[in-house]
Amino acid sequence: MENIRQRFIRWKGFAPSFITTLSANGSSRSYYRIGFEGQTVLGAFNASVPENEAYFSFTRQFVQAGLPVPQVLHIAEDRKTYFVEDLGDDTLFSLLPKDSRSGIPENVRGVYRQVIENLTRFQTAGMKAGKGLDYSHVYPVADFDRTAMMWDLNYFKYSFLKLADIVFDEPALETDFDSLCAFLNREPHRYFMYRDFQSRNIMVRGGAPWFIDFQGGRKGPLGYDLASLLYDAKASLPDDFRQFLLESYLEAAARNIAGFRKEDFCREFYACVLLRILQAMGAYGLRGLCQKKDLFLKSIPYAIRNLAGLRQKGVFSPYPEIERIIARLEASHWSDFGNPASDKLTLHLCSFSFKKGLPPSEDGHGGGFVFDCRFLPNPGRLEQYKTLTGRNSEVQSFLAAYPEVDAFLQNCLELLKPAVRNYIDRGFESLSIAFGCTGGQHRSVYCAEKMKTLLERNFSVKVELTHREHPE
Repeated sequence: MENIRQRFIRWKGFAPSFITTLSANGSSRSYYRIGFEGQTVLGAFNASVPENEAYFSFTRQFVQAGLPVPQVLHIAEDRKTYFVEDLGDDTLFSLLPKDSRSGIPENVRGVYRQVIENLTRFQTAGMKAGKGLDYSHVYPVADFDRTAMMWDLNYFKYSFLKLADIVFDEPALETDFDSLCAFLNREPHRYFMYRDFQSRNIMVRGGAPWFIDFQGGRKGPLGYDLASLLYDAKASLPDDFRQFLLESYLEAAARNIAGFRKEDFCREFYACVLLRILQAMGAYGLRGLCQKKDLFLKSIPYAIRNLAGLRQKGVFSPYPEIERIIARLEASHWSDFGNPASDKLTLHLCSFSFKKGLPPSEDGHGGGFVFDCRFLPNPGRLEQYKTLTGRNSEVQSFLAAYPEVDAFLQNCLELLKPAVRNYIDRGFESLSIAFGCTGGQHRSVYCAEKMKTLLERNFSVKVELTHREHPE
């Protein structure tokens, strides 16, 4: 933040009234809202100068073409810090109802229609002037060719499938990848591809859409950006509205894109949908499974639902291994929608020794769950484990080797689920859950630690864990 402040002072010659940090979600860029003299601008910092140069270049060309993008107001000498027009906080995504399957309000439908019209203008930017866009500063590549497509498909393979432990036939999957890339590269790409054309990258000001985050733009197939918009996972647009938007695009493209062929586009479109969703799932895997950002994990079921609906229509029959993987995902726990959530409820989880009595209820109301671990295999009977606890990897490996331990924990979880859901629904604030063994050192500590992970995976609530006999 201090860097932004100093760069602003060098630009304007005076200090700002305030600076607040804005969420960047999955972006590596940092954004700040800066107030001064009754107005605001956005400050941005991105260490990648080549990516910034792509953004500056495209912004300049889009402004000249009359497209609604925020103007770059000032670029610092390091080319890493810059200031842009502030479009506010309303995105197209924020205007959607929480359950958009119930219908899209007319005002939002109107904004989407404007978005579709503008998409065709982005795709053909500069063409009417006979020169097209200048791609000399594009980042990281100028064309979404086979190599770039394979990057995205391998992103799905390595950052989602492998991290999520999904079984697949690798040679068969590579064959499908090759077929998909060959189909989408059967002709040279001529049109601008925005790359991240989704509802969170479309701001709404005065009832009209404005467009941001196009620095990854390049040449690519026409269907890709429409696929990004219509199959944006968390937006979860109803199928009839998707069909309406597809038809709206076909009409706009016929007007605005010379030589547009509806039949060719429709064949290409669903291949682009597949490629885009697989790329997005790679991002969900990296950001969610590897970097532990829950927002991305919550998008996985929506992406699977989109793929499942298309699989049932036979869209993916040319890609048999991908189709088999989608079927496995549909049957897996990754397709479960959303964790029940509460900002009130705290689960007080603890381990204890039965020799020293039951632990008191944390909220003073009594009750809760007490699970007896004393029937499980006891590592404390073995000399090498006597000074260790259930937190130590050696003890964890010992207990994990016994199937009955995992079965016990899963059974405990199934007993807890209806209670936790009920407490969330009724707005309760506290539930006590305790695991006891003889000394409160090995089995109970291990089970409490594992249960914390299971509860956090299944519920969006606060979980406080204590080990009464071994708090260190």
